[in-house]
This record gives sequence, structure tokens and C-alpha cells, in this order.
Amino acid sequence: MNAYAWRPTAEFTEHGNIAAFCRRHGVDGGYRALQARSVADPEWFWERAVEDIGIVWHLRPERMCDESGGIAFTRWFPGGRTNLVDSCLERHVRQGRGRAPALRWEREDGTRGVLAYDEVTALSARAAGGLRRLGVGAGDRVACHLPPGPEAFLLIFACARIGAILVPLFSGFGARALAVRLVDSGARVLVTARTSGRHGRPHDMAAVARRAVAEAPDVRQLVVVPERPAGPGERVPATGWDEVLAAEPAATVSLDAAAPFLLLHTSGTTGRPKGAVHTHGGFTAQVGSETRFNLDLRPDDVVFWVTDPGWIMFPLVAVGAALAGACVLAYEGAIDHPDAGRLRRLLDEHEVTVFGSSPSLSRTMLRADPPRPAAPSRVRVLGSTGEPWTAEAWHWYFAEFGGGRSPVINICGGTEVGGSLLASAPTLPQSPRGFAGPCLGIDARVEDDSGTEVPEGRIGELVVRRSWPGMTRGLWRARKRFADAYFSRRPGRWSHGDLVSRVGQEWFVHGRLDDVIKVAGKRLGPAEAEDAALTDPALAEAAAVGVPDPVKGESLWLFAVPVPGRTLDTADLERIRRRVADALGAAFRPGRVVSVPGLPKTRNGKVMRRLVRALATGADPGDLSALVDPASLDAIREAADGPAGHRP
Repeated sequence: MNAYAWRPTAEFTEHGNIAAFCRRHGVDGGYRALQARSVADPEWFWERAVEDIGIVWHLRPERMCDESGGIAFTRWFPGGRTNLVDSCLERHVRQGRGRAPALRWEREDGTRGVLAYDEVTALSARAAGGLRRLGVGAGDRVACHLPPGPEAFLLIFACARIGAILVPLFSGFGARALAVRLVDSGARVLVTARTSGRHGRPHDMAAVARRAVAEAPDVRQLVVVPERPAGPGERVPATGWDEVLAAEPAATVSLDAAAPFLLLHTSGTTGRPKGAVHTHGGFTAQVGSETRFNLDLRPDDVVFWVTDPGWIMFPLVAVGAALAGACVLAYEGAIDHPDAGRLRRLLDEHEVTVFGSSPSLSRTMLRADPPRPAAPSRVRVLGSTGEPWTAEAWHWYFAEFGGGRSPVINICGGTEVGGSLLASAPTLPQSPRGFAGPCLGIDARVEDDSGTEVPEGRIGELVVRRSWPGMTRGLWRARKRFADAYFSRRPGRWSHGDLVSRVGQEWFVHGRLDDVIKVAGKRLGPAEAEDAALTDPALAEAAAVGVPDPVKGESLWLFAVPVPGRTLDTADLERIRRRVADALGAAFRPGRVVSVPGLPKTRNGKVMRRLVRALATGADPGDLSALVDPASLDAIREAADGPAGHRP
């Protein structure tokens, strides 16, 4: 049995959303019993879940799902008509909660504000009217290239209101990365900001957007926040955000539950980015279930997730919080600017109760000098997504940052999942880094390469045997690629690509299948090697990758980032090799430890190990558009080729 670090309190076991749902529907045995029933009888579960979540049907579905087309083409809520704006905004106004806060926002320069549900409803209706005036109709794509803030939040609901499809784009993308996604989606309108700020430095987003639309012939209009920029002679006319909001409000249209709402591109490092499609019915049901039952969101909560409007967590939190009648905090800027206390002040002054980030962010914060202040006692739930935890970072997040008071709700899914496949549950005890198991309605198991379920304690691939509401309805304009990417290796089952294991009743994530390291036939997840290395006090971060070896097949290489103010000499690197060998066995002694100043990451903190491996082997690194700082690759390439690493 695992040693539990946290055990649920009565706040969750008696007064939380899971407990209320189980009482209402006569489920004995709590979350695990409910999860089992949700898989055995999805019709029973989802019919009750969408009612509990608060989804408004303009026409009730004939049934919850039609699986006659197989897992890849299951129809969710066939015959149903809805619009997520009705469920997320207008329902609360009708119920007399229009003055409740829906969005709190702050920029790095201290500018801040609050929008209530009735204000978000009215402003998003005007923005929808403005999009209509620009020629946008149902099914047209509208690209969002904005920093976190009120405009990005409003645009989600403005598009949904008129049946347009939102195309989120990372605010830090360069022009080429934007253009690729604009062309793939066929977006008619691009909404961008004049500038955004990070660490006190302005970033000219509008200039990047103009270069991108020059390569995207389908884009007809450029909308700039806050004011209309000068641009005589440009192919694409520019409109100011204020002009968009000056339009007559548009009515909420009734849509088929399968109508697309979101076209979100994956951030893979190889190949053309894939556009995952999510719908008004399926996405809303999936994120509503997870935010209600796993994050336990309630109407008086304020949710702050460190993310960008270009990643799935921004629309997921926006829609999930709005379904719950809760409030979202959107912050534009660096959480450590102008000093290490900025995050604490954000949490305190905005009365945040649910906070989410990535393990990488925690690793950065725990090594900071001075240390980051702990979260206020008001924070009752901590969230985590993006990549596996190291033991040190998890314990810091739970015990030091969270004070040991709050559950750490790990969620694991992705862009194509429309939410999560695995998650923690606040009504169950938690081991460090663990998950309660599959989310409600997810029929998952752990399989080996032959498709056989692996025994407890063994690592295998996360596989799902039935569709779920949030599963992408396909890849945009790439039906064959969709089937090949997720179903070709295991016909009739979704191959997710995550390495997981089960210990007792808990599940653990060890990394991605394409990150697995095979040394002399022995498989190793990168998180295990990184965890062992990070027990060394000289290290702030580490990335483990496998590189070709003529004898072993692959050799383990470790790229090590020292703590601030420290350099790694030969003795340090040899000590780190010994630590890994002592923890994992001599077979997994790193063939090389390389000292680097930083690791390539996405804005949400995910370390991109495939890029590290490509640099180490001289392979083509592929798509670099999701990286915060592509220049970090030069330092890794130089270190891997030069004397900064240590060979035995």
C-alpha cells in the first residue's frame, strides 16, 4: 500500500459535489462505485450528469450516445440541441445570479477589473454582433491570438453564441506558426492584441499577426485590441475591438449538440500540427463533469490556472467555471514580476480558492531565491496538469506551497481528449503524484504492446475502450490521419500514448510512450530518471532522454539544469550519475550527463523531451512553434556537442 500524503475531510466527503451526486442518485461506495457504474452504464451516468452540471437543452437528445459507428465515430447526444452560452451564462442570469462575478482579471502593470455574469453575457452578445457584422456566421472559424484577459474570455462565448468555431492560438507564437494554423483552419477573422507584457517587456503581437495574415489568404479581417492600428495598403482591413463591441447584440442560436465549438491544434514537436475538433454538447459535458466532480468547483469559487488562451486549459477552465457559476481569474504576465511575491498577492487579493499549474512551474518555484511564498489558507484545491511530477516538486507543491491542507488534483488528458482521461478525486486519499484512476465515464486500462492488460505495478500504455463526450470528433480536414493517429495500433481502442501503471487502487503516469527509454531491452520512463537525479541539491531541473547506442540499443542521457548561481563541474556530474544508478540500478547509469542553462518548454511549463532528444542525436527538431524560448535549443545543442557534459 502507498503512504497517503492527504486524506479527505468532511468538506469533500460530506459536502462536496461527488457526495451530493451519489446521495441524490443512490450510489453507495462514493467515487469508485460511481466511476464503475459510469463505465458500465454510460446512458445512466451521462443523463444524470448533464442535468447536474446544468446543461440547457433546447431539444433533449434522443439518447446519450450512439455507438453503432464504433469508438472513433460515436455520436454523443444525438438529436439534442443546445448552445453552451445558454448553459454557461444565460442560465445564471435567469436564475438571479447576474451580479455574481464571472471574471476577475489583472495585467502585469497592475491594471485590473471584474466582470459579472450579466456583463459577460451582454458584452459577449455585442462581440458576437460585431463578428456578424464582419461577415462571420455559423461554422466560420475565428482565431484568437490574445493574452489572458477579458477579451479572450469574451471571445469564447461570442463565437459560441453565433455558432462560429473558435481557433485558440498561443499568444507567444511567431508569424510562421500563426500562419500554419490560420491556413489549416481556414480562419476568416483573426483577433489579436496590439501588445502584451511579460517581465516588464512589451511584445508586439499585432506586428506578428500582420505578418501571419499575409500568408493566410482566407483571413478577411484583423481585429486588434484595444484600438484600431494604422495600416494603409494592407491586404487585410483592421478593425478595433471597441468597434466590434459597438455592434447590436446577437441572439444565441440553437445548435445541434454535435456542432463544432473549438478547433484547437496540438503542440507536438514533429509533423504538421493536428486540429482537434470539440463540440457544444461533448466538450461542455466533459469539462463540466471534471470541474464539478474532480475539481469540486462551486459557485463561490475563484479559479486561477496558469495557462494561455492558446492551450486547452484556458477554454476548459472558462467553460467549466461558468457552468459551476464560479469566477475565473485571468492574469497577463509573469507570476514572478516584479518580485517573487506576485503570485501570493494574486491569490490573496483576488480571493482564489482553486489554483492550478504544471509540475515544471513548481520545480521552478521551489528552487527560486528567494523562495516563493506559500498559498493563502483560502486555497482549498490545488490542480496540476501537463506532465508527470517528480517526488520533490510534488511534496513542495502539496506541503510547502499548499500547507498540506488541500488535495492535489492531478489531471491527465490533452488537446484531443477535450479534458482528462485520468484524474484525482477530492473524496479519496492521495499518494504523492497519484491519480484516483480514470475519470467518470472513461473506460480505461493499462496494456502492453500485444494488447494484454498488464499486472499491477507494471508500466504499460493508457488505452480507452469506449468513446467519451470530450473525445475529439476528428481532426480538422484529416479523417484518415485521425484514424491512423489514435486507432491504427489497437483497432477499436483509443491509444493515448501515455505510460502509466496501477498500484493498489491508484494510477501513476510515467511519461509519454514516445519518450520511453529502452536500455538493453529494459524500459524506463523519463520521470523515474529525472526524479532520481533531482534528489541532488545542485539541480533545479532535469530531462532524461534515450539516444542510440550500438551495444545497448539506447543509452540514457540526462540534461541537467543547476540551481541559480551554481555551475556543475565534473565531480558534480559524476555524483549525479551515481545517484541515478543507485536509485534505478547499474543498468540505468546515465551514459552522459550534460549541464545546460535551461530546458525547452511550452508556455504552460511542459518540458519537450523530444526536442532535447533531437538535439542530442542531430535529428530534425520539427515544429518549434509551441516553445517559449526557441533560443534555449542553441544552448542545449552546443552543450551536447561540447565539453559541458560528462562521459564516463
